[in-house]
Amino acid sequence: MRIKLFLSLLLAGGLLASAQTQGFKDGIEYYKAGQYANARTILERTLNDASTDKSLANYYLGQVALAKGEKAQAKDYFDKGLAADQSNPYNYVGLGALDLLNGNAKSASDYFGEAQKLAKKNVEITVAIARAYYNADPVAYQKDIEKYLLKARKDSKSKDANIYVLEGDMSMDKADYGNAAAKYENAITNDPSNSEGYVKFANAYFNVNPDFAIEKLQELVNQHPNSALAQRELAEKYFKANHWKKASELYGEYIKNPNHFTEDKARYAVLLYWAEKYPEAISVSDEILATDPTNFQTQRVKFLTQTAMQKYPEAIASAQKFFASHDQKEFNANDYVTYADALSGNGQDSLAVVQYETAVKLFPENTDLLKNLSSIYNKNKDYAKSADAYAAYLETQANPSPDDFYGMATRYLQAAGSSTDTIQARELSQRGIVYINKLIENPNIKPIPQFFQRLAFLEIAGNNKQPNEASVAALTKMVELLDQDPANKDPKNPSNQLNLYKNAYAFMQQYYKGIKDNDNYKLAVDNYNAINELQNSAQ
Repeated sequence: MRIKLFLSLLLAGGLLASAQTQGFKDGIEYYKAGQYANARTILERTLNDASTDKSLANYYLGQVALAKGEKAQAKDYFDKGLAADQSNPYNYVGLGALDLLNGNAKSASDYFGEAQKLAKKNVEITVAIARAYYNADPVAYQKDIEKYLLKARKDSKSKDANIYVLEGDMSMDKADYGNAAAKYENAITNDPSNSEGYVKFANAYFNVNPDFAIEKLQELVNQHPNSALAQRELAEKYFKANHWKKASELYGEYIKNPNHFTEDKARYAVLLYWAEKYPEAISVSDEILATDPTNFQTQRVKFLTQTAMQKYPEAIASAQKFFASHDQKEFNANDYVTYADALSGNGQDSLAVVQYETAVKLFPENTDLLKNLSSIYNKNKDYAKSADAYAAYLETQANPSPDDFYGMATRYLQAAGSSTDTIQARELSQRGIVYINKLIENPNIKPIPQFFQRLAFLEIAGNNKQPNEASVAALTKMVELLDQDPANKDPKNPSNQLNLYKNAYAFMQQYYKGIKDNDNYKLAVDNYNAINELQNSAQ
């Protein structure tokens, strides 16, 4: 374990030290991979670094602005890029792309000509011009696109990765994912260090074969171990493929890269929670909340983690901040359930019920909430509501099992038995009788003695806790079923049912004594005493 820790620290240190040399180039990689917001964040973050090529960085910031439709801002960036280095051909490409979007094809052609004068036979510039025409209007400028791609092929002998990346993007726009993947693979073959080729290939192929897509991204990380894009994309694919442990480990390395994003750190906290690395999840969450106290995902993961750690007072405090900081429409059912768990764990069951009731109201499609609400009502000894909530849950199930019906009968028996209101007790017992009769009357279910005992007890609970004719009839049927197997009266049989017999005869005595039926009363007493003697003989 110590060796593993030592090696991981060495790796982390290496990533941290050398990742800084990647600098603004991470922003370029994000742009080429089509992740414009991420590209802008890093390019702006690193623009004034001493190691940044300001002319090139401004060009890519201008391209991001163009992609977002911010033409005036794009021109400002391209002009700044030229001011930083008049000999950099890229900003001429940028100004030409802007003119195309503004309908000035002649002026655009002039800018492209200036770029090519500065970078003769530079295939990347040539493909960038083809892309500018494609982005402006792939139909109107089809001949121009073909012209520049043909030149790029000629100048590179068809071996430049940029050609295949553009062609892959064109196929992706047509939803031709197979051809797109093939083009991106050609890009990788011709340039094993081409980051955008790997990333775009993995994105095109992930839904078909996630493991193969991950394998390709691992190749990219091997090629560019300090690339923020490579690290992040591989971690994301692990995450999407449900490889939580690998995702959390790689995220742990990635967020040491200076060019990570705040949301990535929040994702890391989530992964630590799922990996049950609770102290680490709290530590990372606290780091984020120190500078961004209302970060939605981080506030959520903090109180989830504290609940999992059974730190209920802290979890309640964190949950209260979370719910107070955001709109109700942002929450999910698990937020309310976990808050309820924290309250219940802290002995505040009545408040926990409120959270479950809110969740049931907001998320009626989540039928498991009804089952959980039933359990917490039961914990609070609110047996009537517990039974009704579980009955509502069963109504949503396509094929309830016999155990479900028996369980419902038991819940209503508990509710009726605990009620001090005679009318309510009768209503609850009748609801339970409906469920036990679903079993008794089902021709596909073999009746067992316990069904009739449950029916008898429901009748008694609804009759002011006194046996009535219906309950005695049910108990009589129970005894008949018990008598079908002599082992039920065998005191040497560990599974004997002597207690069921005694229970039946005790209630029969009570009933017959109440109606002054001396013959049946005497019979019930005799039967009770006989069973009692059998039981005593086994002791």
